[in-house]
Amino acid sequence: MKKSLLALAVLGAFAGAASAQSSVTVYGIVDLGFASTDTGAAGNSRTNGINSGGQSASRIGFKGTEDLGNGLKALFQLEATIAADTGSSFTAATGNSGGFNRFATVGLQSATFGTVLLGRQTSVVKDAYDQIDPFGDGGTVGAISNIFFNGTLSGDLGRISNSVKYTSNSYSGFKANAAYGFGEVAGSTSANSNYGLGLGYANGPLNVQYAYNNQDSTNAALANISKTKAHFLGLTYDFGVVKLHGAFADTKVDFPVGNDGKYRNYLLGVSAPVGPGTIFASYAVNDNKTTGSVDQDTKKFAISYSYDLSKRTNLYTGYSKTSNDANVKLGTSAANGSDPSIFNVGIRHKF
Repeated sequence: MKKSLLALAVLGAFAGAASAQSSVTVYGIVDLGFASTDTGAAGNSRTNGINSGGQSASRIGFKGTEDLGNGLKALFQLEATIAADTGSSFTAATGNSGGFNRFATVGLQSATFGTVLLGRQTSVVKDAYDQIDPFGDGGTVGAISNIFFNGTLSGDLGRISNSVKYTSNSYSGFKANAAYGFGEVAGSTSANSNYGLGLGYANGPLNVQYAYNNQDSTNAALANISKTKAHFLGLTYDFGVVKLHGAFADTKVDFPVGNDGKYRNYLLGVSAPVGPGTIFASYAVNDNKTTGSVDQDTKKFAISYSYDLSKRTNLYTGYSKTSNDANVKLGTSAANGSDPSIFNVGIRHKF
């Protein structure tokens, strides 16, 4: 009898261990290619070379889940950008260089209530425009964030540190999310803090995304900006032979001194399967509505083609041209009024 009870206890222990199964995945992207970048400045403004991240940022990541039972899971993700052309870690002027600069999160996921994550992660507004932009989450040619929102959320600035984010489950295609980033400035609960709210519908061929982002900043990268309020609304519709992309954004930047900045953004884009790959194209506008602003608008055209060699490996080529008015420089512009361009051709492998 005692042996039977002992056997049952051992089996129970193993059953408990099995119910809390965990898994860890190593993943990443290596994206390298030739790039020719012209900043639009006079003289020697063109740079040619092998660059990392022409279509997607090169990266390495680790993510895992643990089944806690009753529909509850523990999650973690660590993801770092890699400068694959030199083999070094990523560096940028945003103050989030090196380390796991893309994601560093841990949280819980419930089959009933949704997901809560803590750490460094994408903002709600980035979650929205990444789904609408034909070029997805980046690359050097087409990403709209370089001119949308007057460039204030470009690159690494679309991510938030010291944050908590909630994402609901999908209900007949509807999904909501909300995030708050703590500024962690002594004596102030608002300095460098930000929050975002989002609502989306993705079902069948239609995807509609709305997001609002509010950022209080004393960051040197956003000098003299006290508060940025950005609204984004975008949609895609997949007809099968072609997918249409459209977006509108409205941004207000409250400056401590002088006129507040006001910007309107527009995007029209397409993506379509062509042969064993996909063609992407977009036309985006940053319309400066700030009181007294003269000749401060920016327009950008981008096109690229991705040729699939397999599910994980593709070749790509792309070109973009940014046109700046006389008193503004967005994109890779070297000076006000310059019109930068980028051409690239490369290979991307996902693992």
